[in-house]
Amino acid sequence: MVKLTEFGNTTASALEAEPVTEDLRPYLGMSILGHPCSRYLWYSFRWCYSETHSRRLRRLFDRGHREEPSVIADLERIGMVVNDAQEEVEAAWGHVKGHCDGKVKGVVEAPNTEHLLEIKTASDKMFKDMQNNRCEVAKPVYYAQCQLYMHHLKLSRALFVMVNKNDDAYYIERIYYDKMKAEQLAAKGEKIILSAAPPAPAFSRSHFECKWCSCNDICHHGRKVAMTNCRTCMHSGPTPTGGWKCGLDDRRLTEEAQRKGCKDHSLMVELGGNEDNL
Repeated sequence: MVKLTEFGNTTASALEAEPVTEDLRPYLGMSILGHPCSRYLWYSFRWCYSETHSRRLRRLFDRGHREEPSVIADLERIGMVVNDAQEEVEAAWGHVKGHCDGKVKGVVEAPNTEHLLEIKTASDKMFKDMQNNRCEVAKPVYYAQCQLYMHHLKLSRALFVMVNKNDDAYYIERIYYDKMKAEQLAAKGEKIILSAAPPAPAFSRSHFECKWCSCNDICHHGRKVAMTNCRTCMHSGPTPTGGWKCGLDDRRLTEEAQRKGCKDHSLMVELGGNEDNL
């Protein structure tokens, strides 16, 4: 049994103790494929870093998942039918994946058209930005996620629902499928997956997005990657038929084996610190 006193002398300090180290995803998430920097996405897919968050921040991230059943219940209350919650969406030979919030029928504006359902939560500031500028401009990563899901699920519309965390207000937008945009995003994912070296940085190190990026030290300052696993090793890589393979013995690598690495690990040379970008 855990002794609470090990984590602090108050309930509050005990609850906030022990930050959370996020699990390394075995795939590139469709939820982030709209990120403007392909280099960041490549680092993420190649397990070059791990993120650690406070308990408070972890609760904040989980808020969206806790909100989904409530939003779905509200939609069903007015006659909509929601199916396939958390259906897995797969692309790029299984190296790119996502999990949609559902498919919805009976949308008031187009009751005969099945829509993708995507649910998000937001601060009051982001919520107002969404109201003023709509999803494509206010939050391009969310817009890209909807486009990819619609593309792979063969849907022509998405019902995007955002909940204001301050007052529980709803922002609702119907997003139309953009075939060209979706195909560009799909091609972007495949290019990242198959690249043996990180793409060029999208921004200079003084750019505001780079300042808070988890990869900043690796990307712009030449810090050596400390992660020892098969994905940071020069001998292994993803295959265009799915899965990973070690080039030393032509062995297919399980996820467990990739995380563990081996004694022959040799860190890839081209991981960051390009002097042209310093």
